[in-house]
Amino acid sequence: MPVRMLSGRPRQLQILFVSLAVLVVGIAAGIGRASRPSSPLETAAVMSGSDEFIDVPPSTVVTSPQSTAPAEPPATTPPAPVEAARVAEATAPAPVVAPPAEAPAPPAATKPIVPLGKGMWLYQLSMSEGGDANKVVRKAKAAGLTHLYTRLGSSKKGFYAQDELNKLLPVAHAAGLKVIGWDFVYLFDPVADAVRAKAEIDYTTPDGHRIDAFSADIETASEGVNLTAEGAAAYGAKLRELVGPDYPLIATVPRPSPKRAFPFAEATAAFDAIAPMVYWQNRDPVTDVAGAIDYLAQFNKPILPIGQAYNGGPEGGPDRDPPKEQLVAFMNTAMAKGALGVSFWVWNHATPEQWSAIDAATAWELPIGRAANGAAALFLQRVLSLLGHPVAQDGLLGPATQAAIANIQRTFGLPATGKLDAATARSITGPKLF
Repeated sequence: MPVRMLSGRPRQLQILFVSLAVLVVGIAAGIGRASRPSSPLETAAVMSGSDEFIDVPPSTVVTSPQSTAPAEPPATTPPAPVEAARVAEATAPAPVVAPPAEAPAPPAATKPIVPLGKGMWLYQLSMSEGGDANKVVRKAKAAGLTHLYTRLGSSKKGFYAQDELNKLLPVAHAAGLKVIGWDFVYLFDPVADAVRAKAEIDYTTPDGHRIDAFSADIETASEGVNLTAEGAAAYGAKLRELVGPDYPLIATVPRPSPKRAFPFAEATAAFDAIAPMVYWQNRDPVTDVAGAIDYLAQFNKPILPIGQAYNGGPEGGPDRDPPKEQLVAFMNTAMAKGALGVSFWVWNHATPEQWSAIDAATAWELPIGRAANGAAALFLQRVLSLLGHPVAQDGLLGPATQAAIANIQRTFGLPATGKLDAATARSITGPKLF
């Protein structure tokens, strides 16, 4: 046979032929693989210069939030000798880095700080204590007041109180008193009324002082006001647009009464707090202030009732000054119903007896440096909650209340002692200097 003639060793020749056949098949298969296009994953791996396949090219970002599959583990094939150093560096485990220490939580954002505690309304500085700002401020401080309201203008007379602000603001601010400017709006031109208010808010005294908040006195048609829901809403919206979201605005409105229609929702929508004029005349101050707070609570804003400290005879009420007991009942009821401040109309008519009632109402004063439980502690807890640090209003200055005080102190950049000191109280109730 021919095969046997070639080798003389048929078995060895058979093995040789088989080997040659396997070699030819292997070469053909290799050529076939080289001629096929690469898969997308292979192309990506080549383009990236990596020794491993990756799911997507390096320039592609996976945005699907639904994929939770773990990453493919790295290949374990030993690298070629010439690439050993580069690959070893690239695949070496990253050093263990301790996570950064958790930063303390930022202080809670505070709402615009509306007038808190006790206040008094000045019709004008010139009609109070002979126009002497120093006397006004001394009397206010002696009675435990934290703020004063002073009239700045009206739709009919414009903004006219610049000279009085020049006298009052520096003295009041130096003593830690807020000054709230108020303006009587007639609403025949709501936009013009808002523009005037913005001018009053922006007015700066020669030594750099401005009012601390603004109150719009929104009265009824019986006072000559062009009162409509649309006009009141337009005024408030324009005013808020002009002053921005953080400036404290107070809506001074009549006492809610079923006998008198008033667009409370529209008139107060753009404001941070509501100050109802609760002049009880021949009625019961307890019933009047409780009813006002209950009704206005639906708007979820701080309520700052204004009480009566003048003879109501010219308005058809009793021809006498309200006695001390009525002012006390008004303030006690307002405290019990959740009010955050009270004030009285009006400075130049308040009697010594009425001033005595206001002075004695220490529950409305933040308890600085003294142990306090009951109403004073309750008021403090109410204030802390308003400022974004809610605590149980139990009338006890316990650990939770102390922690809230410490948080407030951090907010104002004060040492976080958890104890209410004069600097903390002034930061809460006092003026914000510009």
